[in-house]
Amino acid sequence: MKKILKALASVKLTLFLFLALVVICVLGTLVPQGLPVEHYREAYGPGMASFIEFFHIYDLYRSWWFTVLLFFFAVNIAACAARWAPGILKRAFSQDKIGDGGVFENAPVKRSFKGFNEVEHDVEQARSLIQSVVGKPKVMSRDGKTYLFAEKGRYARVGVVAVHVSILVILGGGLVGSIWGFSGQMKIVEGSWSNRIELSGGGTKTLPFALACDEFSLSFYENGMPREYRSEVAILENGERVLSATIRVNEPLKYGGLKFCQATYGIAEATGFVIAVADEGDGDENFLVLELMKKVPLPGNEVSVAAARFAPDLQGRGPALMAVLIRPGMPHDIFWIIQGEPISHGGYIFDFKDFEVRFYTGIQVSGDPGVPLVWTGFFMILAGFTVCLSGPHRRVWVRITPSEEGGNILIAADPGRNRKGFEERLDEACRVAFAEGLHG
Repeated sequence: MKKILKALASVKLTLFLFLALVVICVLGTLVPQGLPVEHYREAYGPGMASFIEFFHIYDLYRSWWFTVLLFFFAVNIAACAARWAPGILKRAFSQDKIGDGGVFENAPVKRSFKGFNEVEHDVEQARSLIQSVVGKPKVMSRDGKTYLFAEKGRYARVGVVAVHVSILVILGGGLVGSIWGFSGQMKIVEGSWSNRIELSGGGTKTLPFALACDEFSLSFYENGMPREYRSEVAILENGERVLSATIRVNEPLKYGGLKFCQATYGIAEATGFVIAVADEGDGDENFLVLELMKKVPLPGNEVSVAAARFAPDLQGRGPALMAVLIRPGMPHDIFWIIQGEPISHGGYIFDFKDFEVRFYTGIQVSGDPGVPLVWTGFFMILAGFTVCLSGPHRRVWVRITPSEEGGNILIAADPGRNRKGFEERLDEACRVAFAEGLHG
C-alpha cells in the first residue's frame, strides 16, 4: 500500500499531468469550442474535422480523456497531501513539551551561556530574550531546572495543507462540470422564442424556461467586416416575461445557472427582392419586387421573371438571387444575380438592388454545476496562501540549570525558514540579554 501511495504521490507524475493539462488548455484555446461539427469541416477540412470529432476536441473540457486526466491529477494531489499532511497537522495542533530534553540535542540551532548568580535574574533575562525573538514564553520548573518555551506561526504550515485541499476542491469542480455540465447552441429567429438547445456532442436539451429574441441588430466597418452584432432578448417563464436583456459578444446573459453568449448569426428568411430590369435594345428599365417561386411579368411584354432561390453569401461574393427568365415557347432560363453586380442575360440587364431580411441569432448556452466548487476552491487557496505567508513556524526553548558559578543556560531553536537571518537576530538578542557572551 505504501508503494502505491508513493507512486501516486510522485513529483514526476505531478509534472507530467500538469504539463499535459497545460497543453490541453492551449489546444482548447486555439480550437473554438462548442460550435457545430459542420463549422470544423468548413474551417479545417474533412480529415482534421474527423480527428476533432473523434477526440471530442470541439467540446474538449467535457471529453472523456480530459476528465480522466483531471481525475488522476486530483488523485496525485490527494496522495501527496496524504503523505505529509498528518505530520503537519499533528505538529500544528499538539502541544510541545516544554521540558523535553531531546530538543536541546536535536534542534538545528543551539546556543549556550554562562548566566548570573541569581536564577531569578537569569529567568527574567531569558524571558526578555525569547520575547524579543519569538513571543511571550511559558515557564516551568522540573528537577531543579527552569524551562522556557515560546513559538509563533504555529498554524503557518496548515496553510500548505489548505492550498492542497483547495486544489482538490477546484479539480472537483472541474470534474463535476466535465461530467454533468453541457454546452450547445440555440438558433432563434427575430420575433420568436425557443427553449431547446442543440448540444455540441449531439442531441438536444429542453430548458424549463424560454429565450425570446425581440430584435437582432448588425453593424459593419467600412471594409464590410462585422463591427457589432447584438440580440435583444427576454426570458419567458410560463409565458410571462420575467427579464429583458441585451446579449453582445463578450457580454453574456446569466440566468438560471446558465450562461448565454452571442456566438453567431445568419439570415433566417429573405423576402421582397427588388431587382432592376433594363432592356438592352431600347434601354427601358423597370423595377420588380419578387417573392420566391412567384413569377412577375415585365411591363409591356409576355416575358416574366421569378425568384427560385436566395443565397445569403454565394461563394463569398455576397447575397445572390437565383432568377428564372420565362419566355413563351422557350425553355426556362436560370441564372444568378449577385447584389451589386449587374449581369446581362437574355437581352436584359438585371441588377439585384435590395431585399427584406429576418435574421436568426445564434446563442451559445453553457451550464456548469461545478462553478460554485471552483469559486470555493479559489477563496480557499487565497486563505491558504495568506496563512502560509503570515510567517514561518518558529520555536525557541531555554533551559536554565543552577550551579555554584552561575546558571548554565542552553538555548535550542527551530527557525523554520531563513535560518541565517534568524540566527543573526538570536545572537543579537543574546548579546543584549547576557553580557557573558555566546559559547556555541
